Amino acid sequence: MSIFQIIAVFFALLMLYITRVHTLRQRFSMTETFFWYSLWLVFIVVAVFPDLLRGISDLLHFSRVFDLLVVGALMVLTVVVVLNYFQQRANGRKWEEFIRQRAIDHTKKK
Repeated sequence: MSIFQIIAVFFALLMLYITRVHTLRQRFSMTETFFWYSLWLVFIVVAVFPDLLRGISDLLHFSRVFDLLVVGALMVLTVVVVLNYFQQRANGRKWEEFIRQRAIDHTKKK
């Protein structure tokens, strides 16, 4: 087992712990908890047994499993950034509407 695999396993265990803490504080629903536990357990399995992805990387013509993982991670990161941007824009519009309505209500009271 390489040092990278050991670090990856410890990272996943830390993230499992963080997921557990947030679950106990009732910040996650059961669906979210199941998703995060599943994600980190799959992360551990892939970190320990990277050859499990050899078939997929060969099918997609990647020379190494690491290349497949990097491309996949960049795709997921791009989706997360775009969804975060859309959510931020929606929240900005809600705040703007809320502040505008509050200013109008405050002006009417005077």
